Amino acid sequence: MSYGLTPYDKKRYRDSKRRRRQAAKASKTGRILPFSTARRRLVIAIAVVVIVIGASVGGYFVYNAFADKTETKSAQQLEQEQSEELLRVVNSTNPLSADYVPKLKSCGDFKVNSLAENKLENFCNKAKESGIEINLVSAYVSFDEQENLYSEKLSEFLANPDYTEVRAQAAAQKLVPRGGCSEAQTGLLIGFDMTDEKTVAFIERECINFGFVQRYPKDKEDVTKMSENKRLYRYVGIENAKKMRSFNMSLEEYSEYVSLQKNQE
Repeated sequence: MSYGLTPYDKKRYRDSKRRRRQAAKASKTGRILPFSTARRRLVIAIAVVVIVIGASVGGYFVYNAFADKTETKSAQQLEQEQSEELLRVVNSTNPLSADYVPKLKSCGDFKVNSLAENKLENFCNKAKESGIEINLVSAYVSFDEQENLYSEKLSEFLANPDYTEVRAQAAAQKLVPRGGCSEAQTGLLIGFDMTDEKTVAFIERECINFGFVQRYPKDKEDVTKMSENKRLYRYVGIENAKKMRSFNMSLEEYSEYVSLQKNQE
């Protein structure tokens, strides 16, 4: 009596045992995998591929977003630095270090700040179209060269018996600043030959359209602390130059005005 159990079949048992041994052997040799094992490995392989692709794509977008942000930041920083350089006021209370040297470009026999090079060239070319020749008489001056110019001017005053040493120094610095105290060291202060009346008229009329302003006008001596100098023009950029003329401001006044505007933003 079997009591509901399947009767023992010796042959069937042996066949089943043989199949299990063959499957196990095949699994070890890699020829045939049990279905459940093959499915697990396939799922794992697909998951790995998806993760790798996802990480690669995600990394690509993250990298590009970071690169764009970095590039934008660098561009903004560069623009900010250039703006600050164009409106930099240099004098005895705001001196430049002896080793300060801007990026310079050759302009005939002179060197000028690279920020002013193109506009200065365009300015001269525009004058030629009108039959006027603009000639430079001064541009970039190093710290040591400026100090020598000051010493020469000081010697001239000291040779005059009417001047004490203190008075001679004060008078000399109103005409020729000491080393580090002249904007000539920035390469943005340009001296033009103003011996021809037509040239003078053209420069005074057209200068702001190319980003230049007269640096030391007569009506601003109390602000600049410098004597009038009709031949010295400062490159500040076209937008700044037009505003300075519209507001009738010196570089000292305009630089302070721009600083206050930024602080209020």
